[in-house]
Amino acid sequence: MADASDLRRALRRIQPPDAIGAERRAWAVVRTAFEEREPARRRPPQALRPLLIAAGAVALIAAVVNPPVLNAIRDAVGRTKEKKVVTYKQAFFSLPAPGRLLVNTARGPWIIRPDGGRRLLGRYRDASWSPRGLFVTALGSHDVVALEPNGTVRWSLARAGKLSFPRWSPEVDGSTKIAYLRGDTLRLVAGDGTQDRLVDAAAAPTAPAWKPGGFTLAYVGGAGRIRVVDTATNKLSWHSLRLPPVTELAWSDDGTRLLALTHRSLIVFGGLRGQRIGRAFLPAEAVAAAFAPGSHRIAVLLRFPQQSAVQLRDGDAPGAASRMVFNADGRFGTLAWSPNGTWLLAGWKSADAFMFVTPKGRQRIVGDIARQLGAFPDVPQAGWCCPTG
Repeated sequence: MADASDLRRALRRIQPPDAIGAERRAWAVVRTAFEEREPARRRPPQALRPLLIAAGAVALIAAVVNPPVLNAIRDAVGRTKEKKVVTYKQAFFSLPAPGRLLVNTARGPWIIRPDGGRRLLGRYRDASWSPRGLFVTALGSHDVVALEPNGTVRWSLARAGKLSFPRWSPEVDGSTKIAYLRGDTLRLVAGDGTQDRLVDAAAAPTAPAWKPGGFTLAYVGGAGRIRVVDTATNKLSWHSLRLPPVTELAWSDDGTRLLALTHRSLIVFGGLRGQRIGRAFLPAEAVAAAFAPGSHRIAVLLRFPQQSAVQLRDGDAPGAASRMVFNADGRFGTLAWSPNGTWLLAGWKSADAFMFVTPKGRQRIVGDIARQLGAFPDVPQAGWCCPTG
């Protein structure tokens, strides 16, 4: 927020049109008002005088200054009920860190290269990367598909019903799997499009999360409990107690921590049996959360009534004091770390911009996103991936 000296400088820069004429009109209004005044019978209470003077000043400005100038003054000082959000028009030139960015829009998923070049993959939705970014899985109207980064379809699996949240597993001995939801059920298909099968007949509408290094999958069951299953053996490793609706699951890179995000809390589990490491009750609506690559630091995106903010929390003690990375007016909707953990990307939908920010608060803002991509995108949790592939 600007301090008093910044506001003074902003006001001095405002130059109303026809300044001399405005000054003459102002004196005319004041003189007429003085001549037509009635003697005051009672002086206003001392506490009301500053308010009356301020009200008179605003009325005088409104009478002699054009409306656009009045709006500029309001914007410089700040409005009470209306927040001004600046739109940044800088186009993509490059990403601030290595890696390729996969984003989902109403037109379909895009891949954005480090130099800013981009490719639309086609009329698909809910795309996510395969290990090392060699392929992309996505959903068509009634099918699960595997794509090359140039948009070529490798295979397609037709399935009736509502499909959602396809997520590609790590690679183990040259093989991979894709977990996805079909209606209220959780299913698996091999990375080559074969061996489609049911995992759980009752699953909540939350994206499943693969544990790094194997075929262990975390998901939310129909009863509201997190379930962690070894899909190679169909053995349940552990499950949580019943939780409030979980909106997001994510593993740390070393596979020792699993975060669960709810509407107003962050819960972290660890150990072989899924012991609860800690819980943080959050001061606003939780929109997204993600572990920093190679660490247990967690970035949490919060949405207040008129602002959004990103906090950093310790995944080994999530209830401990947090550190604010940034806060800004407007609505932010998605969050993703760069592969090297040096930058965070937050989607600033109300400003039609991407905000790139370092953990220490350095910012880079790229705007005019919807025009460049055809619609404002959603960035998957692991959408910033893989320098090469």
